[in-house]
Amino acid sequence: MDNVWERSIPFYNLSIKEITAIFTEYDKNFEILNYTPIYVGCRNSNYKIHTNKGYFLLRVCPLKDISYKKERFISELFYGYINVPKLLFVSENNITQRICLIYEYVNGNSMQEMLIQKGKLEDRIIVEVAESASYIHNCNILNKDEFHDDYPPFLTWYDLFLEKEIVTERIGKEIKERVKTLIADKKRDLYEIDKYISFIHSDFHPANMIIDKNNRIWIVDWEFSGFGHSLGDIGQFFRYENSFNQRQIEMFEKAYNSSSNRVLPSNWYGLSKLRDLVNPLQMLGAKENLPQKYIDLKNIVLNILVFFGY
Repeated sequence: MDNVWERSIPFYNLSIKEITAIFTEYDKNFEILNYTPIYVGCRNSNYKIHTNKGYFLLRVCPLKDISYKKERFISELFYGYINVPKLLFVSENNITQRICLIYEYVNGNSMQEMLIQKGKLEDRIIVEVAESASYIHNCNILNKDEFHDDYPPFLTWYDLFLEKEIVTERIGKEIKERVKTLIADKKRDLYEIDKYISFIHSDFHPANMIIDKNNRIWIVDWEFSGFGHSLGDIGQFFRYENSFNQRQIEMFEKAYNSSSNRVLPSNWYGLSKLRDLVNPLQMLGAKENLPQKYIDLKNIVLNILVFFGY
C-alpha cells in the first residue's frame, strides 16, 4: 500500500514560533501547548496542534501550490452533508511564505491503518463509503472556475504515459506490451468509461478516509478534486482488491445505486480497474527517484493485468 511510498515533496518542519504566528493570525487568544508532526502523505506537511482551545489540524502546502482554493470550496460545499473537516482559516501571508490551512481536528485513524492492522473492513464502512461516493458524484457544481473539466478522450491517455522512456524502464518492456494488448482488446470499454463523467474526489482511497471514535467516515485531502470519471474514484478505493470480498463489492454497488442519480453499469468493477490502471502509469513517469513507490506501482499494474487474465 501507499503507506510505504516515499514523499515526493520533503516534509516542512515548523517551529513553535511559526505555528504561534499562524494561529494568532486566526485568533489572537490562541496559546500553543504542544504540536505533533503527522508524516502520513507525500506532498503536504500536516501537524496536530494542541491549543488552549482544543486540538486542530494545521496543513502547510507546498510552495506556489494553489490547491487550497479547492479545499476552501469543498469545505463550504460539502460541510454538513458528508463528513469533511471544516476549514477554519487560510493563512496566505505568513512567515513561512507558504499557504497554511487550519482545520478542525478529527480524532480518529485512517482507513488505511485499519486495513493494515485487520486486513479487511467492516461491511458498514463499505456502505458508508459507497453512499459518500454517490453524494460526491451527484453534486452539481455550478462554479467550475477552480476545477479543470476539459480532458481528451480516455482512450488516448494510456499511450501518453506508456510511451515515456522512464515508464518503460520502470515496468519493463514485457509488462508494457501486456498493458498495450489489454488496452487494445478493451477499446470499447474505454469509450464506456468516458460516459461516466461527474465531480470526483480524484484521490479516493483509504488513506484519505478517517474513521473517528464514533465510527463515522470523514473524507479528507480534496486537493485533486474536479471533474472526471466517477469510475476513477471507485477504482482507487478498490485498488488493493485483496482487502475486499465479493459480497462487499456487491454491497458497494447496491448502496451506491440506491442513492445515485445514475446507477453503475453492470460491468462497473472491471471498468473501474481499467480506469485505475492509468494512475500508476502516470505516477511511474515522475522525475523523482522513489524506488519503493515505483515497486508498489509496478505491482498495481501487474495485479490489474492478472485480474483481466493478461
